[in-house]
Amino acid sequence: MLSSPASLAAPVVVEVLGADGEPMPYAILSLPGNDAGEAGAETALVDQRDKRFDPFVTIVRPGSLVRFPNSDDTRHHVYSFSEAKTFELKLYQANDAPPVRFERPGLVTLGCNIHDNMKGYLLVTGDPLATVTDGNGVAIVDGDRLPAERPTLQLWHPLADAPRSVSLTAAQRSGQEPVRVQLPFAWKDPQTARSSDTLERLLRGIGGVDAD
Repeated sequence: MLSSPASLAAPVVVEVLGADGEPMPYAILSLPGNDAGEAGAETALVDQRDKRFDPFVTIVRPGSLVRFPNSDDTRHHVYSFSEAKTFELKLYQANDAPPVRFERPGLVTLGCNIHDNMKGYLLVTGDPLATVTDGNGVAIVDGDRLPAERPTLQLWHPLADAPRSVSLTAAQRSGQEPVRVQLPFAWKDPQTARSSDTLERLLRGIGGVDAD
């Protein structure tokens, strides 16, 4: 009689809700101390569409290249002053900007010098478990990579003041029950377009310079 192969751990489903009970997108889940994974040579895309960073939150491994294409009909000026990565892509359109390499682990906050509503985040981490909730507030964590004994995940959201710990029960660790987390605030889109942007008006109107 042939022996059966070792069973694989079931995926762990994490559901994150806001204070109003509605799904919470863009919550980042990671395993503290699990960031010693291999550096990557992947290339990620953070588009600029409808005066928004899309996606709002992106996770990449150290060593990754990130491209910032501009799908809008106006120029953008992408920058970050974050400790993990400081860079600037001055006024450009379409695919004119060169890719940016992110070597150092950490959180990188993105902005646009022309459109104040535009905000985005890049998490540079070697943690192979790191993931982000989707539009339904759901993230899937690879159960095979979790510690056997009561693992504790870290959850952080761009709207939160600080990360929080999420300890898994045995039933949650085995995938028999979902992990449900409710945050003390409701989802509010931080990239909601404003009625006007001062710098864009200047680019469009002063000296005949056109932002388009």
